[in-house]
Amino acid sequence: MQLSPETTWILVVLMSAAAILVLARMYRRNRRTLATLRGAIFAPAYDLFDTYRVTQAGIAFPELTGRYRGRDFHIDAVIDTLTFRKLPVLWLRVSLLAPLPGTATLDILVRSQNVEFYSPSASLPHRLEPRPGWPADAMIRADEAGTLPDLAVLDRHIDIFREPQTKELLITAKGVRIVRLLDQARRAEYLVLRQAEFESPQVSPEALRAMMDRTLAIHADLTSAGAKP
Repeated sequence: MQLSPETTWILVVLMSAAAILVLARMYRRNRRTLATLRGAIFAPAYDLFDTYRVTQAGIAFPELTGRYRGRDFHIDAVIDTLTFRKLPVLWLRVSLLAPLPGTATLDILVRSQNVEFYSPSASLPHRLEPRPGWPADAMIRADEAGTLPDLAVLDRHIDIFREPQTKELLITAKGVRIVRLLDQARRAEYLVLRQAEFESPQVSPEALRAMMDRTLAIHADLTSAGAKP
């Protein structure tokens, strides 16, 4: 039986409409699943905190504010799709919110490609040369808002960059931040669908504790050095 052109056209329209409806339902379901998966990124580490609060907007990765060892922290994850010729990556930012009065902003960024939108490095006007023992490729920048942190004190902590996952150490008058690679996007989903999906986007309690402890140690050492006559 041969269908008329009109009937064939109607069937094509109906099939297209059905396909669009199915795709729309799949899209909504995938977004809900994605939001749930991303929303649990910090779940394994909740027990580290005395108190904590997690906020999430849509399918974005959430932000955590919490109290650890008597100090306030802000922790978030940032998707980076700008790294040239590489898959998107997920950066974990751990920020200790503890003032360092009178301290200028100092940023130590390694393996810089000048596309690190999550870093203030590009906006800082003064460039410093790496000290002996510091990563030779480090981009070290500062502003003029105060006195530079004691670089000799930072010599004790520059070993954090021996781990290839560590990307940045930022010190400001507001506190200390460490940025570390958390995960890399799955190749298939990104190459075919251009979606940044991650294999295991959950924070290890051990890794997070180590990052928070390090920021506390840096802050304590800088505070002690600044208190000396």
